[in-house]
Amino acid sequence: MSRAGRKPTGPALVERLEGSERAKERLETILETISGRLTIEQACRRLGIHATRFHALRDEALEASLERLEPKAAGRPPHVETEEMRRCAELEDQVDRLQVELQLAETRGQIVQILSSAAEVESSDESSGKKTTDRRRKSRRKRPSRRSRARPR
Repeated sequence: MSRAGRKPTGPALVERLEGSERAKERLETILETISGRLTIEQACRRLGIHATRFHALRDEALEASLERLEPKAAGRPPHVETEEMRRCAELEDQVDRLQVELQLAETRGQIVQILSSAAEVESSDESSGKKTTDRRRKSRRKRPSRRSRARPR
């Protein structure tokens, strides 16, 4: 009975990984020795290293693989706010407040400028020799309030 589907690619999967060609060759050779396709002696000849060095490389690769496969907590790691991050947020808030204060000060300056120019126009009208009519004088006088005009009981 034959199995349907593709043959397992095994050590050839290494070619899809990112890394230097030398590292890929070493990993592929290590996997071929583990799968029984190569002997240690054949692997050492291919890589040009001694058997002792090959065993050390294989142990390092297996330990690194094992370490990467350790279970980890599910989900994203918790957000830890450092002192520097907190200080940065405070400074950003302060910059925002100062920008608002600056805008208010500029607006106040514009208002003062407008009012002073209006006062200059008004004073120039008075100094031009125009006479105030009786009607304008009367309208400038303070009128009595309704309470003071109220009828006595």
